[in-house]
Parts: sequence; structure tokens; C-alpha cells
Amino acid sequence: MKNTKTLAFAAAVALAPSVSHAGGFDLSGQPIDIIFEEGNYIEGRVGIVIPDLEGDTPTLLSPSISGATGNTADTTPFFTLGAKADFTDRISGALIYDTPFLRQTTYENGLFEGTSARVEAETLSAVGRFKFNENFSVFGGPRLQASRVDLQSQFARAPGPVPGSPIPPGPIAPGEVPAFEIDVQEYDFGFVAGLAAEIPKYKIRAAVTYNSEITHDFDSVETFSQFVPAFNTVLGQDVPGEFEVTTPQSVNIDLQAPISTSTLVRANIRWVNWDGVDFNPPGFAGTFNQPVVEYTDDTITYRLTVAQKINDKLAAFVTGSYEEQGDEEISLFKTTDGGFSIGGGVVIEPTEGLKLTLGGEYRRLFGISGVQSPALAPATAAGLDTSSDFGDADVFALSARFGYSF
Repeated sequence: MKNTKTLAFAAAVALAPSVSHAGGFDLSGQPIDIIFEEGNYIEGRVGIVIPDLEGDTPTLLSPSISGATGNTADTTPFFTLGAKADFTDRISGALIYDTPFLRQTTYENGLFEGTSARVEAETLSAVGRFKFNENFSVFGGPRLQASRVDLQSQFARAPGPVPGSPIPPGPIAPGEVPAFEIDVQEYDFGFVAGLAAEIPKYKIRAAVTYNSEITHDFDSVETFSQFVPAFNTVLGQDVPGEFEVTTPQSVNIDLQAPISTSTLVRANIRWVNWDGVDFNPPGFAGTFNQPVVEYTDDTITYRLTVAQKINDKLAAFVTGSYEEQGDEEISLFKTTDGGFSIGGGVVIEPTEGLKLTLGGEYRRLFGISGVQSPALAPATAAGLDTSSDFGDADVFALSARFGYSF
């Protein structure tokens, strides 16, 4: 294997990260591949995630009212930035901006019409790398994370009382006044650390990366609204409090090796410690005796990528992933569990040092069913059917990455 430039080009393809919804509210997979680029390097990446996630909610108000939710998962754009520099032959560093966690859900139809949530974490990581020699290195550094939780709920209202239903009657239009609302944001620190063993000449590498959990302590104000039929109005109550949200710790294992002078294979295993992650504002918990959402299963996502050089300016790759369906219970903002994906793309090198990566991925998510909200407990006790049913979901992701070595 003497054609190292060919291998380097294929390696650039195999390192192209995927983007699609995965376990919990995982988005990007927290890649730090930029630290392994040769020389000084900058890159930017833009893309969009287009999900189609539909289900059926209970028709408690009237059998003639459709319980179909429509598409509950919002189309989400994203971008990442990174810069890497060599300080000495053994020491290098990188700054990476990423959105590792993001999920946005909106119910425009069905029983929970007007209910929406956006959970997002943006990070800025400073990663340093030290090479003991050309075969072994360690890397790591601090990570600043800004997390935001924005939830609001507006249950549609019945024209008259429904026995056993928690939905208050009244003429107020759905979506006019939130029954529950909270919007909080907070900054905190974590870290990334890892080690790598490689044979640079043949582009063989094995790397293990640990991403720490980051706990955010939110000072919150929850707004509850209650319709009063006698006055045909809504009375609101603000509930101040504090609660924690933890973005989970994770481990990425990356393996890559050539199978010819123009073909590279990469395998990735990502474990994420979702068990115990929840959103539990005190007002909501005190009212319903249940978190807004709670995860109980860790996830392991397996990914395989094959990159092939076509000519001196063009290479292509195919990629696929699998995540086993666990035992997660449904909630308003958790309606899928596990899935698989297939995707691919091309890398174009129009001039020396400049690379353009265009990629796309299709992901199938496994739907789950059950009672979505603790507010439905009275209706369930009254013998009404309160279950929701979400089928498998489709997610399409498109991205473009610009990289320049200098």
C-alpha cells in the first residue's frame, strides 16, 4: 500500500459524520474527528433534518373528532464549525462548535393539539492532542455547553363536559392559552477525553472517546392556566422552582482500516447513558406525579462506513447504522425507540487542500404506543381508551461540509 494520498482522500470520506435522529435526543454523535486531520485545517458544515413522525391520539372529546396527530417532528436545520492547528510535531489543538443534542416536537392536531417542546444543547469544545510517537496519542479538553428546555401544552377543549376527561369544557380556541409553559436556559461545563492508536502510513486507527455528562441547574418559572367556565376566562398561576437536566455521558469507539489502496472501512460504536435522564420541573411533578419525560434505557448505536476513491478529485461513501429497540415507555415527547439508517455521499477535491462533502441519510425509527400523558389518568380510570399509537417514522438528513487544509 504505497499510495498514501489515495488513502488520505478515502479517509476524509470515512470520517464524514452522520446526522439523523438517534436514541434520546441525540443528533450529531459528538464527533471530534477534526483533531486527526493533517496540518492546519478549518471546516464548516450545514444541513437539515426532515422527520415524518405521525401517530393517533385518543378521541376523548368526540368520536367524530380525528385523533391523528399529523407530523409531530419539526424540520430542523443545523450547522457546525471547527478549526485545528499543529503547535509542534507532537502537540495540536482544535476548537469545535456542535449541536450534539436536539429534538423538537409539535402537535398541530389530535388530542394534544398546541403541545410543543424543544430541547437543545450547543457545545464549544477545546480539544488538545499529544502524540507520544507516531503510533500513540491522547486527547481531551473542556467543553462549554448551553442547554435550553422550552415546553408548552395546550389541550383542546370540549364543547361540553366529558365524563372522566381531564379536558375542561369551554369555547376557548385550541392553542390560544397554554395550559402549561416553561422556558429555561443555562450554561455549564464538562469535558472530553480519549486515546488513539494508529499506523499513519496505512490510515489504520483505533480511537476511544469519552464525553462527560453535563448537569444543568435551572431556575424555573412554570406557568399553569386553568379555564373557569363561570367567568369564561382563564386564570394563570406562576410556580417558581429549581430542577436539573443532565445531558448523558457517552463513549465513542472508532475503528478504521484500508482494504485496498483506494478503499477504507470505518466502524463506529456509540454508547449513551440515557438511563435516568429526565425533565422533572417541580410544578409539573407536583401536579401530575410524573416527569415531563424520562428515559430508562441506555442506547448502543452501531455504524459501518465504506469509502471508495473514484479518481483524483472524487470519492464516494456508503454508510449504515442500527440501534436496537429497547423498552422505553411512551410520553408526549418520546414516541420512538431505536431504528436503522442507510446513506451515502461524495467528496469532491477541486483543488489541493479543499474538500467538499455532500451527504444524505435515511433513517427508520421504531414507533411505540401507550398512554402519553399522566393528565389522562382520570379518563383511564373511567374506562376510556387513552392510548396513543405511533407507527414507524421516516427521517431524511442532508448535509454539506467544506474543509480546507493549509
